[in-house]
Amino acid sequence: MPEAQLALARPIIHHRTPQFTDLFLETRNNLQKILQTQNDVVILASSGTGAMEAAVSNLLSTDEQALAVVTGKFGERWLEICKAHKITCTALHKSAGEACSPEEICQALENHSETRVLLIQACETSTATSHDLELIAQSVHQKFPAVLIVVDAISALLTQPLKADDWGLDIVISGSQKSLGLPPGLAFMSISPSALERIKNNEASSYYFNLSIEVDKQRKGQTAYTPAISLIDALNETTQAILRQDLQKVLAEVELMAHCTREALLALNFRLLSSSPSSAVTAAFPPEGVSAKELIKKLDSKFGVMIAGGQSELKGKIIRIAHLGHLDLIDVFAVISSIELCLLMMGTKTEVGLGLKTALLEAAKTTNLSE
Repeated sequence: MPEAQLALARPIIHHRTPQFTDLFLETRNNLQKILQTQNDVVILASSGTGAMEAAVSNLLSTDEQALAVVTGKFGERWLEICKAHKITCTALHKSAGEACSPEEICQALENHSETRVLLIQACETSTATSHDLELIAQSVHQKFPAVLIVVDAISALLTQPLKADDWGLDIVISGSQKSLGLPPGLAFMSISPSALERIKNNEASSYYFNLSIEVDKQRKGQTAYTPAISLIDALNETTQAILRQDLQKVLAEVELMAHCTREALLALNFRLLSSSPSSAVTAAFPPEGVSAKELIKKLDSKFGVMIAGGQSELKGKIIRIAHLGHLDLIDVFAVISSIELCLLMMGTKTEVGLGLKTALLEAAKTTNLSE
């Protein structure tokens, strides 16, 4: 986004000035609208993992327990963070590509009645799998009202419905480098009154990530420590642009890109990994005899198209195509066309243009071509 790029190039303003305070409060307000919350929003100079660690270390002490839904590599990160802080965390594992149901989560909470916090990914990026947060939150609140719900929405923000207040999500985490299309370096999180009360009554085990101090400071338009000023300036530009475009329109465009991509890959004999596919990213196994690693390498070397591979046990087995950030349908058509050409170069027998034709037809069903 040109406006954000220009913001990154502007002279840095001093963060202890009224000018920065106005900028910070406006950006914070924009994030509240995007997260659909009236709760406090804290902006941190870190990656999304920093906000995940902040949530764990501020909400839980070493004599308390958490439950983590683990459906991929980033679910495993909850376990690693809890282990680093010597917090007991039970894992509810699912196979790669499978989402966890509200019933399974409630059963796990029933089995581990001392659980204080539920840790979950809205979208497990490593497997392109989405969770139905609305139903999960509804079930958990009905049966376990004392359990706080902490959501990693780093790749889910602006790619799937996310209503922090309406669904009673106590902490919702995201970052600058995904749908907001900025460089890495900022994480932000909404914090419910219930979560904030727990934080203030808990002896925080973090100095830099002390959320109680940050909430108090950021309500006044300041941060406890030196902020990433240029990134916040750019974040202000991107959040304004998103709000002008309208959240529902942004979601609809992302969902259309994901749908067209999935249908095109299926037409080309790819096999989707997830039974609950996300709109943020599509993960798929290549056709029989095609190396995912070689396909990814050839896309980059021949056409400058960069897609991701698998992680952990899926490394070298799948491809992953993102649909978030500053992308549109034209990018989808370009990626699918490039994949088709690479498959032909690799000796795969396929009808020329089938994938692109499929994507175009799916887009035409939804898009008003007369506009």
